[in-house]
Amino acid sequence: MLGGTVALDGRELRWTGAGLLAAGLVLPALPGEPGVPCLLRTLTGIPCPLCGMTTSVVSALHLHPVDALAANPAGVTLVLGAVALLVVRPVRLPLPVLVPPLALAVLWLFELHRFSIL
Repeated sequence: MLGGTVALDGRELRWTGAGLLAAGLVLPALPGEPGVPCLLRTLTGIPCPLCGMTTSVVSALHLHPVDALAANPAGVTLVLGAVALLVVRPVRLPLPVLVPPLALAVLWLFELHRFSIL
């Protein structure tokens, strides 16, 4: 099963993508510091692979690509993917099983480097 694929439902992903885009556009208008703190970083000082994702998505949606990429490159990818899902409207999306763990490993290395741990 290592080389297999999983078929994702495009309809469900469209709703998720629309929610991501809406939240990223509205979040800066909320009072206070509406970001989501990273539990792993709060408890251990070590960032998780998704640290900076909120900042990245908000920056990408507000057309600040350099800030978005610096916070977490996956945020830009998610925004582009969400927009593509709304435009293309696929029914099923095949995803190789190894892509999510490999992507998380690469993102974690990025975050560890960003926070000067590596």
